[in-house]
Amino acid sequence: MTSAHRASMNGDILRDSHEDARRENLKGGGIDTRPRPGGVCFMYSRILARFWYVICLLVFLTVGAYTTLSLTAYELPDFSNPSEGFETRGTVIQSRLISLSNLMEDEDQVVSLPPAVYNSQPRIKRQAGTDAGVQFCYSIEYWGELVPVMVFEKVDGGNTLTTLAIKSVCTTGEQLVTNHPLFMSNCLCVGIYTDRACPSTWSLGNYIALLSNKSSCADITDDDVTSTMIILEYCAPYLHNITRLELSSAAPGSIPAECSQHDFAAHTVLYYLLPAVFTQDILDGVTPLESRINAVFYPIDSQQKDALETIYTENIMPVSYEDGITTVKAVNFFIKFRLFSSNLFADTLYMGIGVGLVFFLIWVYTGSFLVTLTALFNMIFSLVLGYVFYTVVFGRPFFPFGNSMTVILVIGVGADDTFVFMDLWKQSRAKLGIEDLPLLVYDTLRHASVTMFVTSVTTSAALFATVVSHTTVVKCFAVFAGTSIIMNLVLTLTLLPAVIVMQHKITLCCCRSRKQRSTTTKSKCTICLNNILFKPISVVFERVIPFLVSKLRYLWITLFTLLMIGGAYVIFFQPGFQLPSQADFQFFAISHPFEQYDFVYKDHFSFSEEDTYDAKGTIIWGVQAVDNGNHWEPGDSGTLILDDSFQFYETEHQTWMLNFCAELRNQSFVNLGEPVRCFIENFKDYMEMSCTNPRTGEDVSPCCNQFDFPYDPALFDLCLYAFATEDLFPDLFFERNNSRLVVINVTFTTTFSKSNLYSSNDEFWKSVNPWMEEKISSAPDPLHNGWFISGFNNGLKFYDLQQSLASGTKISMVITLAIASGVLLLVIQNVLITICAMVTITSAVLVTVASLVLLGWELNIIEATIVTLAVGLSVDFTIHYGVAFKLSPSSDRDQRTRYSLTTMTAAITIAALSTFIAGAIVLPATVVVYYQFGVFLMLVVSISWSHGTFFFQALCITIGPQGRCGDVPCLPCCECCRLGEKPKKAVKPARLSTVIQSHDNPPLASFIVTEERVQTSIGQNNRDQANSQNHQVQNGVSERRTSHRNGSANQGYNDSHETQEQRDRYGYLYLNQITLDRRYLTGQ
Repeated sequence: MTSAHRASMNGDILRDSHEDARRENLKGGGIDTRPRPGGVCFMYSRILARFWYVICLLVFLTVGAYTTLSLTAYELPDFSNPSEGFETRGTVIQSRLISLSNLMEDEDQVVSLPPAVYNSQPRIKRQAGTDAGVQFCYSIEYWGELVPVMVFEKVDGGNTLTTLAIKSVCTTGEQLVTNHPLFMSNCLCVGIYTDRACPSTWSLGNYIALLSNKSSCADITDDDVTSTMIILEYCAPYLHNITRLELSSAAPGSIPAECSQHDFAAHTVLYYLLPAVFTQDILDGVTPLESRINAVFYPIDSQQKDALETIYTENIMPVSYEDGITTVKAVNFFIKFRLFSSNLFADTLYMGIGVGLVFFLIWVYTGSFLVTLTALFNMIFSLVLGYVFYTVVFGRPFFPFGNSMTVILVIGVGADDTFVFMDLWKQSRAKLGIEDLPLLVYDTLRHASVTMFVTSVTTSAALFATVVSHTTVVKCFAVFAGTSIIMNLVLTLTLLPAVIVMQHKITLCCCRSRKQRSTTTKSKCTICLNNILFKPISVVFERVIPFLVSKLRYLWITLFTLLMIGGAYVIFFQPGFQLPSQADFQFFAISHPFEQYDFVYKDHFSFSEEDTYDAKGTIIWGVQAVDNGNHWEPGDSGTLILDDSFQFYETEHQTWMLNFCAELRNQSFVNLGEPVRCFIENFKDYMEMSCTNPRTGEDVSPCCNQFDFPYDPALFDLCLYAFATEDLFPDLFFERNNSRLVVINVTFTTTFSKSNLYSSNDEFWKSVNPWMEEKISSAPDPLHNGWFISGFNNGLKFYDLQQSLASGTKISMVITLAIASGVLLLVIQNVLITICAMVTITSAVLVTVASLVLLGWELNIIEATIVTLAVGLSVDFTIHYGVAFKLSPSSDRDQRTRYSLTTMTAAITIAALSTFIAGAIVLPATVVVYYQFGVFLMLVVSISWSHGTFFFQALCITIGPQGRCGDVPCLPCCECCRLGEKPKKAVKPARLSTVIQSHDNPPLASFIVTEERVQTSIGQNNRDQANSQNHQVQNGVSERRTSHRNGSANQGYNDSHETQEQRDRYGYLYLNQITLDRRYLTGQ
């Protein structure tokens, strides 16, 4: 029989405390002189026991008022751009990039000279193939990546350059895209450059038809395909690694006519439609020529997102993308962010299913629908209050989509707290009975508040620690999730106990009219159910697991130590946590066609390499490199702040700048094939020219024939302004009000190619920036604040994000572990238990993170947040066991470990199961953040449960404290957190009938009515109740002795020979339990 059922039976026999006190008074019961608990904690327990309805009303009114405030005064979150906030703020690189951007956009403070005329030849806009029936809307190069594209592949993975496969691609494209009414009404060049409703798609089949003078892709033959392959083989050496712009400016006759016909059709095929490896195979002489994939571009503007979304959702998404010959593998319709918002909400269905299963588990475990409903309200209210504090109290203006991960987190934590609280309530009710409700509430809260406080604080600390991150999304998630966890703790210690008290009173009211016979019948049914269903499970929790921990303690310690060492090696040595290699952020599962294009297929084509030009470098004087915008708001980049100490006119300024530019040209990282735009060099050249302006014939004296450098400051200012009016210095900026020179730029081209690889950008930054800082430090004082940046280089911006994630994650983990150890020591108040717990937690974190590394995770924004959470979530189960170990009535470490396992394993296991289910349910989600968080929850809950149950307990049973060894003194004000003895207080008399236990000691399991005793008493009562009452009492005492001897071999106990310590600590509890047993067995 479970403790909860036994307490329920006692509740049917016992009346409320006033009736029992009156009845015992009539019997002349003795006086209990044990000290009653006091202080704020007990006062709160009395309030909960008496005014539970006030607590419930206050919670609901508070949540309702705050919800109304947040929904009416603030806009709902907008996830239309999920990548917003995926950037660093406040770093050196980002501050310089933002300052450069502000300089270019600011028109109120500074004025730049008109930029030099860009003399490159314009793109050629020629209509192709009008004579053959294939009509394009200009060349694909004109549109570039501004039109939708789909990538096709053979179903069997074979060659797509067969006639059948090429026609299949054309037919599939027509069925999915071009035949849709919205495509026909929104396509490019309608009735302007073509004589048909919509131009032809840029596909391999249409270009073969164009080169073969066929009217459409459907008319091509095998010979047409073969002849086109011959043209491509011939033209590949001329067109390899050449952009369309370079082709337009090529010397006449350098490109054969076969390769330039039809507006460079061969280049379009090689550069846009076939993968780069196909061209390389031609150059390498590989035969036969094959291509596994090919791309098709569709002539519809990417800004027509409504039409593209409709075409995708109606024609492409519902089908399997294949016709038996070819299949669609990747899609880029520029609607990734638009679909993300809808999919994000659609995937909440999986979270709803997870909540339903967790709801069912809580209902089965607690046996109360009311408590289960309250647990659900706790989770919802936690998120609502977290949002209120996030928006109203903390004033965070930006709510990223990553905050939605908090829902899964709160489900797991909330279910865990509910299981633990109800388990402790049942234990306290079985130990103390139901007569003294305030004491019952106090005893439950005293244990529950400690363990929940530690787990909630460590989890929220792990979240709040990530506020040090420079990434906006990570900071926002830290604040919202951490606040929601704290709100869940507050609600669990207010609303949940209030509802439990309400249910307790309702149960007592309903049970007052029951008779002993109905109680006995109910007991038989319950015992039968327990024997069939719950008893085998309880055997595992109470006997098997403690036996395995005790007998195999050294095996567990060795095994988990090796796992910890292996995890550390995987994380820090080989293979190590890899930084992200692509600047694109993944929002859907990798199998999604949008992600397939961005992360798999796009890089196969030559046009994707068009941006890999050499990175530009810029040195700026006159602007402070500060990010003074709101770091919590992605769109707020602040304002331009000029450097008031900057000035440039003295002779030493001119000399230093000229020498600096000369030394810059001699550096290995400067590409001498490109110009170095240093205005002082050009200024010197202009000053040395003749006094007659070659363009206007005007006299430009005195800014001419000046060969004595440096120049007089007055002459320098005069001539600088004169040359500036001629648009000669595009890299200078002047103050709008007085035309004073306020900003100088020196730009150059580096030898480093633009890249998203961390190693390449790290070499670039660490090679160029230190040299710049060293040279600028030797400049005259007004030029000391210059700085270097690679402007408009997304690779460097991505490198800053990678660097921030790498360093921020390590710092957050160290801070979290430090906070966790401090909280553990403060609450558990024992050094040895804290050491064992921290070793266990560290091992769990290392094994969890190592598992993520072995799964191939890269340390991107979401992954960095999840890794930091590993510390907070790994602490929960270990803390539950640690608090129970400290609360054990025994001083022997073996008995403490057994007590910890038998009292907490069931609740912890069901809590772990609920969290595991919550993670497993979201695995089918299309939004990758849900999938990743689900995988993480399953891993962390499995690893932390096994570590807490076996590793921590094995450490405690081996090196755990004996008696008070390692205890830390506790301040008198920490009554609610005290786990040791409490100084004696003034004795308050109380009737013996009121079941009271010393508030500073845990339950003594051997003194609680056992299932065997109840079953025996029921059988004997049915046969001969009058003759068996004394036998039952004696048998109960005998079993009590046997149980206590088995629990501690060195301590004997009986009703007349107990030790002095046992009498002092458990005497009155023992007498009260005997009284309770006697009253139950006699039916009084």
